[in-house]
Amino acid sequence: MHYPRPKWRQRLIITILAIVGIAGLVAITTDIFQPQHPTAKKYPTTVVAKTKRASSESTTKTAAKKPLTTIVKNQTLDNYMTRLNFSGTILVVRDNHIVLRKGYGLRNREDKLPNEVSTPYYIGSAQKAIIATAILQLQDAHKLKVDDPVSKYLPDFPNGSQIKLRNLLTHTSGLVGHSETNEAITPKALVTDIEKQGIRSQPGQWHYLDSNYTVLAYLVEKISGQSLLPYLQKHIFKPAGIDSTGTYQTFDQVATHSTGYRIKNGSYVTPHLPDLSQLFGCGNLYMTASDMYRFDKALMSNRLISKAARKEMLTAGSSSTYGMGFYVNPGSYSSHGIVSGWNVTNNFSHSGGTYVVIMTNVQNGIKSLGQVTSNIYGILNRSEEPSKPVATSPSTTASSR
Repeated sequence: MHYPRPKWRQRLIITILAIVGIAGLVAITTDIFQPQHPTAKKYPTTVVAKTKRASSESTTKTAAKKPLTTIVKNQTLDNYMTRLNFSGTILVVRDNHIVLRKGYGLRNREDKLPNEVSTPYYIGSAQKAIIATAILQLQDAHKLKVDDPVSKYLPDFPNGSQIKLRNLLTHTSGLVGHSETNEAITPKALVTDIEKQGIRSQPGQWHYLDSNYTVLAYLVEKISGQSLLPYLQKHIFKPAGIDSTGTYQTFDQVATHSTGYRIKNGSYVTPHLPDLSQLFGCGNLYMTASDMYRFDKALMSNRLISKAARKEMLTAGSSSTYGMGFYVNPGSYSSHGIVSGWNVTNNFSHSGGTYVVIMTNVQNGIKSLGQVTSNIYGILNRSEEPSKPVATSPSTTASSR
């Protein structure tokens, strides 16, 4: 049986509920408007951080799996590349927007297969920028200094007490270097031969030499305790979102891989390709144009090395204008690579606002990729799209963007 509550008890309950309600309202208001301190327990920072990282990684993986498509936002650029009879893939990005991403010509002339936006190309010496990044990462991690003598890591290295890692990075080591052959060779055997060949001069004088970067790649392995490719995958490719890059061992396994050609007496011929183990650290990687852009973008976005390290990298180390893996032009930075039948260049402005990646599988189909890059900047400036003063190719001068 239910008995009605006395009136005094009802008034007491109403009063208590009113007090509780006011306190709750104050708590809610305080929680909304008060700044959250690091010690706040309502949203544990570790959980939030993990959630954000997981979301970011998920987004990256989703983006990586999304198939790339041809994009032509500037018809004048497209027409220009077509008139050049260009064979390869180009990617032009300005202000975080793709202006042109397209494959031209044939990646395999025998089977009449077209170049695509997903087609990989050997990048030759453009790989040196990736190795320089790895060395600077190890410096950021306090595992080496670029002004350390090579003898600190390789006691038997010729003139090793005078040659610094910086000299290897800037091609001012004075080494004679390894003469490439067509035989398979290990990184250790390459370095042993480089040591055996000795020096041609004291360090300081510019002399472009693949062997400098072979030694640096070997040191990445020695100091990190990892083989080169796993190191690059973990510390460079994954952070940059690079997903279609590898070494010569897997190149032919890529469904859209390209065949390299040269034009000789008016005909396309397939030149001899040496055993690419000879180019350890300096020319045995392949990439897509999109992956090369991702590397450049990650570098300029401080996702790979510190700002201080990037400044060292992008400062000329001699009158040649070569820094560490890149040439330092008046308004841009660029790298270039050639492997028998392939020719690539990547160029980006000092501000990181414009990126141009050109990869071709006809080595001598275009006389100067640097000039083509410069012309592309000119077309961008004349277009109706938003533009500012831009960069330059290695062979020309333009204002910085």
